[in-house]
Parts: sequence; C-alpha cells; structure tokens
Amino acid sequence: MKICQVVASSGNGGLEKHVRELCNELSKTEEVTLIASKNIQAGLNDSVRFVPVDFSRSRYNPFLLWGLFRLLRSGNYDIVHAQANKAVCLVTKLRFFLSSPIFGTIHNSKPGKGKVFKNVAHVIAVSKEAAARVNDKTPVTVIYNGIDYSSLVPGYSKKQLTDEFNLDSKKPLLCSVGRLVNAKGFDLLLDALINVDANMLIIGDGPLKSNLLTLVEKNSLQNRVRFLGYRDDIQKLLCAVDGMIISSRNEGFSYVFVEALLSKTPVLSTDVSTKEFLPNSLIMSKYVESIQKKMNEFVFQPVKWNEDMDSVFERAQHELTLEAMVENTLAVYKNVLNHS
Repeated sequence: MKICQVVASSGNGGLEKHVRELCNELSKTEEVTLIASKNIQAGLNDSVRFVPVDFSRSRYNPFLLWGLFRLLRSGNYDIVHAQANKAVCLVTKLRFFLSSPIFGTIHNSKPGKGKVFKNVAHVIAVSKEAAARVNDKTPVTVIYNGIDYSSLVPGYSKKQLTDEFNLDSKKPLLCSVGRLVNAKGFDLLLDALINVDANMLIIGDGPLKSNLLTLVEKNSLQNRVRFLGYRDDIQKLLCAVDGMIISSRNEGFSYVFVEALLSKTPVLSTDVSTKEFLPNSLIMSKYVESIQKKMNEFVFQPVKWNEDMDSVFERAQHELTLEAMVENTLAVYKNVLNHS
C-alpha cells in the first residue's frame, strides 16, 4: 500500500513518537510517506519518504491548504492518515478533492476534541476514553500505543538515583512523568506528598515549573522531591523506582504508562484512560485526599502493589507492543479498503 501519514504538530512528545515509530514499522512492508514539520524527521528510517511542511501556520491558511492539497493529490495514495486534531482538520477540508480514504487518529480524551473527526472514513483512538469523544456515526477502532519491547535496556539501580539526587535510600522512591502543565496534576501530587513519607522524582519540563518549585517549598518537601527536567532515559529511570504515580486531571494513553508496564514498574493513577488497564484498586480520584490515601495504602506495601499489577504486566506484554499496534493499524486500513 501507498500510505501517507500527516501530522501538524511540532513538538517532541508522545504524538510525535507515535507517528515516527508507526511510520518506521509500516515502512518495513509498505510504501510510506510522512508529511510533517521538519523537526519530526529526526529518528525516521531512510525507508520513510519525508516531506517537510511548515505547519506553524493557521489551519485556515489558504497557502498551507493549497500546498497540502498538491502533495496529497500528486502522491496518489491508497491511504491518507491524519494524526491528531489539526492534521485531521486540514486534511478533511480537502476530502472532496481526494480519492484516498482519510483516516484520523484521536490522541486526546479532552471534551470537544472529537468534533473534527466526523468527516473521516475511520477513526483510530488510542484509548476507549478518546474513542468516546468521537461522533457515534463515525466508525472507531481502539488501538493502544505500543513500544518496541525488544528495545528495553537494563535500567539504573535505586541506589544510583538516591546517591545522585541526595535522597534517603530507606524511603520509597517514586516518580511522576509529564509536561509541567495543569492537566498533569502535579500540584495535586505535591499536596498529597505532605502526608506520604516517600521520595519523588518529577520528570519533565513546562511552564508551571516555577509554581511547582514554590509549592515544594511551601509544603516543606525540599528533602524529598527532585525535578529532573526533560530526560531521554525514562525507561532506565522507571526500572530504578519503586513505583510511578499518575496524578493527571486528563490524560491520553501515554507512552510512559506503556513503558512502566513493560518495565514491570507498579503504577497508581487517577481516573483517566489508564483505568482501561489498571484494576479499580489502583485508581485514585482527582483530589488530594484520594491520592494521599492510595499512596499510603500501596507505596509502603510493595508486595501487595505488585500482586495487584501482575495481570496488568502480563496483558501489557501481549497488547502494548509496537508489533501489535502496527498489525492492528494495517488490519483497519485493509478492512476499510476492502469495503470501499
């Protein structure tokens, strides 16, 4: 198949990782083109044809739409797959002039994010929660994010981290990962930590860093909380900690959650898309008291925590691999083409 993937973002987060890895794996058997901002190219295999486009322009910019139309029309693709809202919005504006079926992937479960997907042939959702945002009349298939399980490498030791960051090695060592924005709920986590005697590594960067540092000082957590900033070795860090905490107010099906499960790192999470894999016993409500209670219940009882995670770890090894993600995506493509 001639497959064209389109992504209009310019960051370096889970969305971009998803697109790069999907393209690389698809290109082993199919002819794949990626239309994206130039910074997305890093990490792509040579077998993926890359076409850079300036997507910093508005989705209503006529020059952007005209340029994208020319690229899609001239490619004579069997499949056009738009990744996330802006790309879907752009590509579906051109749908009457394209002969290829248009697919769209919804990566976010925020209310209102599914509206632009009403004009695609088929939607792929990264979680059931994201799928629920799509119009009932549009066909949707849930395909979870997956990673290359064979690429996992030996991680750090807990002692390495406690020594490096000058933390008490006798206390449980936890981590929380994500951009430092309101949606990730790090403020809830830091308030909960007042009454949970554990150390915390916060991995990521973002606009709320100074606010969160102030909150650490206010809560007298300076001896137990460390901000590591952006890291490209998260999987190695996950192997060293006693558990990961997800305190998000809203969350897609994040790659770091997948990495934690495949690294067999126990997880506690607020009531977001992670609940599709985690048992109810490990789900917290989105307020400080609930997060605090669950952490005290499990963080100091690692045997109990791991027992509740055992079936989740086993399921992840079957369903959250890159191979499974690509096989399921190809199956959706072929099914739509066969019925069009």
